[in-house]
Amino acid sequence: MEDKKATIIHNVSPDLLVSPHIVNELFHVVMGEWQLDSTQQEQMVGHLGECEYCRTALLVLLSADQEYEMLKNYPDTPARNLLTQFVTIHHEITVHDYEQMGAYAEAIKAEGRKKADKRFPVLAEHIRKCSSCNSWLEETLAFLNEPKENY
Repeated sequence: MEDKKATIIHNVSPDLLVSPHIVNELFHVVMGEWQLDSTQQEQMVGHLGECEYCRTALLVLLSADQEYEMLKNYPDTPARNLLTQFVTIHHEITVHDYEQMGAYAEAIKAEGRKKADKRFPVLAEHIRKCSSCNSWLEETLAFLNEPKENY
């Protein structure tokens, strides 16, 4: 197990190991090294709901754990069951995120950023902090502002 842990943790980008990301904590939970209390569970679930990077990291960790369990010939692996459930949840969150981002971009175009920020305060705050989502929003706004004859 220790060699598996070293291989996985070595391949994680250092940026994902520091706040606001929770990959280090996810790693310890998946490895069975840390049991969360109810408050910690709520915080982790809240973060996973907002952070695509940590959701993706959790999918990678669960996949690695599943592969390890299969190599050890464990019959019905908990990692497989959890991975299957989490893939579905991840997909639903991602679809919802893109729908929210699209609605936010359309609101910016129609009403201006100040009014859109008031309608989508959580998303607006997230976009101010997340360069990836900010880039996606700017690309979407550029597309929405293109003249119709360009497509």
